[in-house]
Amino acid sequence: MLSTERLLLPPLGLEHADDLVALYSDPEVARYVGGDSLTAQTIPLQAARFAAIWREHGYGQSAVIDRETGEFLGRVGLHYWPGWDEVELGYVLAADAQGRGLAAEAARAWIAWARASLARDHLISVIDPRNAASVTLALRLGFVWDRDDVTPTGVVVAVYRLGLA
Repeated sequence: MLSTERLLLPPLGLEHADDLVALYSDPEVARYVGGDSLTAQTIPLQAARFAAIWREHGYGQSAVIDRETGEFLGRVGLHYWPGWDEVELGYVLAADAQGRGLAAEAARAWIAWARASLARDHLISVIDPRNAASVTLALRLGFVWDRDDVTPTGVVVAVYRLGLA
């Protein structure tokens, strides 16, 4: 399990389904990561997919847990995009956890892991171009704009790239 000075980053799985429901119940949090498609019925399916990705790839999304309080703050980690044959670093934090450097801290732990363990030359970050905070974080982490694209579900995104060498 990855961890940082302030955070525990255990693999995200079915045991976090209720936490994800609470996270996505905030429309401001959910609007850039699925919005109305994230419901109490669909989120447990997403949690099951997260667990399956861990089993298949040996990496995936982590829960972001406050080391001191045990509070679930969001999710961050890696996701394989088969259509693009690329691995994404993604992050979603609860509104009250934003603005404290926690997403950057968790993301840096995953970037360090990827540099040491992932047989890839880069990561991507797939961002709704309207999500200025996410773009700012990606740039702060060293990502650079790579291309505009469309996801398999038809969402227009900006793709940022970070070299792992």
